[in-house]
Amino acid sequence: MLERSTLSLAEWLDHQGAPGDELVESIAHAARHFDRSPGVVSLRAGLAVDESGRLPFHQAESALDQIGLLSDHVRGRLDKWRPGNLPAILPLRGGRFLLLMDIKGGDALVQLPHAQEAVWAPLSDLEGYFTGEALVVMADHGRERAEERPWDERARQHWFWREVWRARGGFGYVMLAAAIINLLAFALPLFTMNVYDRIIPNKAASSLWVLGVGVMLAFSLDFALRIARSRLVDEAGREIDERLSQRLFEKVLNTPLSARSGSTGALARRVSEFESVREFFTSTTVVLVVDIAFLFFFVAIIALLGGWLAIVPVVMMAIMASAGWFLQRSMARLSRDAQADSSLQSAALVEAIGGIETLKACRAEGRMLERWRRYARMSAATQEKLRRLSSKSVTLAALCQQVTSIALVIGGFYMFAAGDISMGAIIAIVMLAGRSLAPVGQLAFVIVRARQAMTTLDSLQTLIDQPDERLDGARGIIPKIRKGAIVAQGLEFAYPGASQPSLKGVDLRIEPGERIGIIGRVASGKSTLGRVICGLYPPTGGLLTVDDVDSRQYHPHELRSAFRYVGQDAELFSGSVRENLLLGAREASEEKLLEALERSGASRFFGRDAAGFDLHIGERGSRLSGGQRSFLVMARALVEPAKLLFLDEPTGAMDNQTENLFIDHLEKALEPDQTLIVSTHRHALLRIVDRLIVIDQGVVLADGPRDEIIGQLQRGAGQ
Repeated sequence: MLERSTLSLAEWLDHQGAPGDELVESIAHAARHFDRSPGVVSLRAGLAVDESGRLPFHQAESALDQIGLLSDHVRGRLDKWRPGNLPAILPLRGGRFLLLMDIKGGDALVQLPHAQEAVWAPLSDLEGYFTGEALVVMADHGRERAEERPWDERARQHWFWREVWRARGGFGYVMLAAAIINLLAFALPLFTMNVYDRIIPNKAASSLWVLGVGVMLAFSLDFALRIARSRLVDEAGREIDERLSQRLFEKVLNTPLSARSGSTGALARRVSEFESVREFFTSTTVVLVVDIAFLFFFVAIIALLGGWLAIVPVVMMAIMASAGWFLQRSMARLSRDAQADSSLQSAALVEAIGGIETLKACRAEGRMLERWRRYARMSAATQEKLRRLSSKSVTLAALCQQVTSIALVIGGFYMFAAGDISMGAIIAIVMLAGRSLAPVGQLAFVIVRARQAMTTLDSLQTLIDQPDERLDGARGIIPKIRKGAIVAQGLEFAYPGASQPSLKGVDLRIEPGERIGIIGRVASGKSTLGRVICGLYPPTGGLLTVDDVDSRQYHPHELRSAFRYVGQDAELFSGSVRENLLLGAREASEEKLLEALERSGASRFFGRDAAGFDLHIGERGSRLSGGQRSFLVMARALVEPAKLLFLDEPTGAMDNQTENLFIDHLEKALEPDQTLIVSTHRHALLRIVDRLIVIDQGVVLADGPRDEIIGQLQRGAGQ
């Protein structure tokens, strides 16, 4: 039985030292409550962090989702909570967090972030620090029976519809506002009818002003409701936009490299198109559904005033809807062509901008321009066809409205002659008919947009359906890398779509602290071996173990945290030196960054600039030389300790003097138990390795002490 804590929350908040990542600790406690044992690495994998390196509260839902738990935001006083709202992660004032486990009477059972056992505390104390919004954590028992759920429950779990469902409260007000606006649309026709039928014949000026003021008040209310509706739609759309954009970008970042397909430009275009999907389903559709629902009310009022005249707008609605249905088939096909043309243009644009230096060096601007012109011509032709069909739809709608007005006036004349209708009623009917036909006129266009939105949604669904590497590895007790001993037995790997494997039957044993060099011809498999060892790609055959555990049991981020891969391209990102250094660390002090620059030798280049850490290096490091980029990438790899460093051609862009400087700093930077693997064509780098591996066509040809292997290669060359 847990006893009441002798330490009040105030004392804990006031006397606790500088907190670590309390949100991550609270999520870990919640996961253990549901028999899950995620590590800190797997919880934070692929998620955004704030400037201090901690997980922000808005990322907690994503962290829980990737370990198989559901969550929901709740608001309100804790003493009013239902038992189903537990356990819950509570944000407290000052950026602190804890896990609320139970509430009994005036006490709360709380799990402090860094404590092993839960403790009781007064609920009133907790209420005083609670921010008012919490995240309830729930087990996901329904994933395996998802297909058996009713459609509305399945919609709530869909990545897109789930966010729309969460914003249903705001859309409820939007629909209410749209309904009132449609009711107010009766004001002007009824005002006109009464003026012609009663005010003018009786010359009732006072009644005219009363009705006029009433109609003006209705118009004012209509104006206010339209403004409010627009703001409600914008606010709901903004919330959905933030969550969905993060979800899609998360998916882009956390899709395994082996699952990537298509061009970068097409992928970027696909991600950017979700805005049009969100806008259609959250604003256009909501308003149109209400307008179409009120269409029947307008027809009913017309029938009440004019009897059989209501047949005229009904017939015209049928004609417009049928025409729209036939037109939308062609427009849907053209919309798919337009989407494909746009993806081609985006791909060409991204490639041209990224490789502009190469294009200029090869004098290939003309070829790229010709490709762009071809794509632009295809897109222009498709857009022209779309505009023609849209113009036909709009013209037909206008014609039907004009025919409706003429037919109602003619029919109204005969009814007026028979004494069955008044002059004001005829005018009111014409106005009501125009209002009722307006949403039907948009129906063809909306159907086309709906097809476009669904096509885009299907395209985005293919991205969402890609595997997520954050879900790889063991789901129970996730192993940790202790020493970093590596054993490969019959290891094989083939890139997706490749006809030949890049690694074939590789057998290796790498002990902690070894210094290994890998040499071989171009495309022999040296870089591929490093990518597989460091967890960038999973093996496609054979066995790779780390500390006697299959590498596929480890979370990919656990592998990459322990085994650091530094590619030969020296990839950097637009921003400052500091921002690029912090890519290699969740949290690092100024001292750590300075130490990394010193150990790598990069301080020689960046320490002399007045901007210091804030020096902007340009897009992809374009303001730096190739050697400077290599030094900075090496410094980034040293910000946080790693058990293994795999360097792929690290000195390829350096002269001999700079290369020797790099090697000297690298040798000093390595810890005694830190493994180094260097893939290189440069002889100078081999002086810091003790073991040499020769690879050709994915097969290990030789493996042994450096001097012995070099001697064998020299004797073979001599023969």
